Amino acid sequence: MGGQALVYLVPRFKVENLVIPAYIWTILVAGISYVLFRYFAVFTWRRSANICIISVLSSLVNINIAVLLAKRQIRQYNILNLLPVLITFIGLLLCILIYHIDSIYGYLYPLYAAYIVSLIVSFYFVKGHISMRLSDGIFDDMDTALKYGVGYQIFELLQLLNLRFYFILLYHIQGPSDLGLFSIGVSVLEAVWILGRSVFVIHYSDFSNSDDQAVAVRQTVRYIKIVFVVSIILLALIAACPSSVYGFVFGDSFAGVKYLVKWLFPGVLMYSIVLVIQSIYLGRASYGRLIFAQFIALVFSVILCYLWIPRYFYSGASAAASVSYITCAAIMLFFFIRDYKIHLSDFLISRADIDFINNVFNSYLRRRKDS
Repeated sequence: MGGQALVYLVPRFKVENLVIPAYIWTILVAGISYVLFRYFAVFTWRRSANICIISVLSSLVNINIAVLLAKRQIRQYNILNLLPVLITFIGLLLCILIYHIDSIYGYLYPLYAAYIVSLIVSFYFVKGHISMRLSDGIFDDMDTALKYGVGYQIFELLQLLNLRFYFILLYHIQGPSDLGLFSIGVSVLEAVWILGRSVFVIHYSDFSNSDDQAVAVRQTVRYIKIVFVVSIILLALIAACPSSVYGFVFGDSFAGVKYLVKWLFPGVLMYSIVLVIQSIYLGRASYGRLIFAQFIALVFSVILCYLWIPRYFYSGASAAASVSYITCAAIMLFFFIRDYKIHLSDFLISRADIDFINNVFNSYLRRRKDS
């Protein structure tokens, strides 16, 4: 219960019937997890408590964030996504530079502060959208939330495995130090997805609140083209950036990091399309297509990782991930074209697309000038 599936559910059901059970479910799961951690002696009681408490705080914040996104409160959504990072960063500086705390608590204290402050702010933001009193039809709404929540969580789990399985195998073969080097290169490339992820957030919210399929499809096609072109430009800049720049920013040992992930470039480019297409399917709660695409891509990832990583190491991991991303993109494009009767010519850049981009830039410049 809870999670990003709430973005689809909140506009269609009574918010309190969705959110209050999600709060209770979060606390219940954390409590059960603590008992299991202690029963099987996975962690010490102190570490188990810290993990469960931080998980509860983070989950409660994410529930409120989902409500804000469903209500199209994008500014408040952005604040709550930035706030924990900012507070944690400032807290780390204070703990390390001022209080000289060099243990794990130098990270835990800022993390607690970040999520407690974020939770208070999130409740302040959602107080006008949530009544802390259950309404009629609570059990029907909970049943619906559970059904859609399970579908979304399966999709999220498969996507996470698809995006990170090669990290796991690379860790076991190469070790943590080499994985750290590789992960920097992956992080640099995945920064290209910032536009695609932004489009996903805004349009997932818009499509969840609208039944106008024609507009949703037209906007999705337009943003596929824009995100794809911008991703090409950004990847070209990353490839053209001298190795000395990476060495200066990350350290001399990271100078050649872009060459470690060279086979990941095409996969990152194609997956930017997936990020956009997902918004229209999630906005309609059509999880079946998404789950199928991620599952098939994950099968390719697992097989190729076991075949290529032991032999080609970094290049094998990058190539396996690329094939997985491209497979997922091809499947989602096939579904999108077939489901919504899209013509291939619709993916060509049109005069209307150029006018749209000009209008967006002009609107942004006007706002900057007025402010």
